[in-house]
Amino acid sequence: MSTTLSVKTVLPRPIRTGLRRIAGIDDLHARIDELEQRLAESRDDTWDRSRARWREASPTTNLTWDEELTGEAFIAKVAAKGGFGPETDVLEIGPGYGRLLRECLGTGAEFRSYLGVDLSAENVAHLTESFGTDAISFVNADIENVELDREVSLVISSLTLKHIYPSFEPALANVARFVRSGGTFVIDLIEGDRLYWEHDRATYIRHYSRDEVREILERIGLTDISFDEVDHSPGRTRLLVVATRP
Repeated sequence: MSTTLSVKTVLPRPIRTGLRRIAGIDDLHARIDELEQRLAESRDDTWDRSRARWREASPTTNLTWDEELTGEAFIAKVAAKGGFGPETDVLEIGPGYGRLLRECLGTGAEFRSYLGVDLSAENVAHLTESFGTDAISFVNADIENVELDREVSLVISSLTLKHIYPSFEPALANVARFVRSGGTFVIDLIEGDRLYWEHDRATYIRHYSRDEVREILERIGLTDISFDEVDHSPGRTRLLVVATRP
């Protein structure tokens, strides 16, 4: 009869548990369980989950890392690119608590009309109450399928498109239908090659390389694509992308 004893037989349970943790086995099992759950989800389930957090969002600094950010850096870049003027009709994707519009109004950036599209009904209600005029309005809709009631000449979006699952391409492709010839797109993204869900499993984040961005925008039919950077706050530098609808 064999006298070989297993580790499970010899070691008490607390020691076995400690060894498993040291070896990372428990973390590995948790990751496998998470991956199996994601594989079981349909694409529609995942698409909807990626938007659930933003539908329920409130117009607070929770949208910007719990920091109250201004739109100063971003709007300065848009102005430097010649984005504003007395005949500019602006579309903002994901206005949140209104930091870009507030900066426009505070610095006298010229526009004829300003339309914001946001997934959160609460955000839209807050923005309408705070800023709504004949020239400034907001729509509660998904940017991937919204039907606009006008043409626009400037599309801006900051700290938003990185969250669109699985890519921002369908959103900008939809929007491009409403942009006049010669219209400008100014957006920011995280530069890199990662995509992941945060621990809440509701917040999707995708990084983009410059080559990826160029390929996406060219498929949409945009031209004059250029890159820059925008510093929102210390440690919050983002890739700035500018393109034109021919």
